[in-house]
Amino acid sequence: MPGLASQNPGLVNERKFVGDARDLPFVLSLLDARLLPDRYHATGRINSVYFDTPGLRAWDEKANGDNLKRKVRARWYGRPSDLSAPETPVFLELKRRIGSARDKVRAEVRAPTDLLRAPLSDPRWPALFAAHAPELGEPVGPEWAPVCRIEYDRVRYNDLENGSRVSVDWAIEGFPNEDRFPWAAPVALDALVCEFKNRGGAPPRWSEALQGAGLRLRSFSKYGECMLRITSGTP
Repeated sequence: MPGLASQNPGLVNERKFVGDARDLPFVLSLLDARLLPDRYHATGRINSVYFDTPGLRAWDEKANGDNLKRKVRARWYGRPSDLSAPETPVFLELKRRIGSARDKVRAEVRAPTDLLRAPLSDPRWPALFAAHAPELGEPVGPEWAPVCRIEYDRVRYNDLENGSRVSVDWAIEGFPNEDRFPWAAPVALDALVCEFKNRGGAPPRWSEALQGAGLRLRSFSKYGECMLRITSGTP
């Protein structure tokens, strides 16, 4: 079924404040008082299936700290167990990073809901990308297959003062492709991530309160943290 493609013009800077999940009440209270909830998707549970090559090219780029990185993923919203319609909207994404800047191509497609609950070894996963290569602008070859699924809770805001889009993520869980990593167990992270995206990359003024509460402005990747534990067998 044809999808709806969209591409962000130019590069957007992403910066992250990282803390402990115990900081969640303070962070949400601060942002509720200073920012506007996102008009369309203020809250939700996010699922992302990350793809990689047999040699784990994307993971190596992340683990080695390469300045140029590529991610291939499929994303949808809601817990897999809560989905009931025969088909579910799924966003196929190619994401490239140059330092803290990123460029993303995204195509909305319809996927069988039972696939979202199927094992990551299901061959329909790579076939989904192959079928929608025209919407993405470049092919994702059959060598790119799922390595893990990551899900987490998210709250979204808009900061009108400096034009930032802000999100807070927590309850982060990772589930490995059991065929690819038979020794690995599901992963649970205790982290809380407050991310803002804007053109300039300058932290908003309210972020000083986050730093005062102990959150730190630093690099953090849910995919990277989960894959580190999956590849090492650490739950």
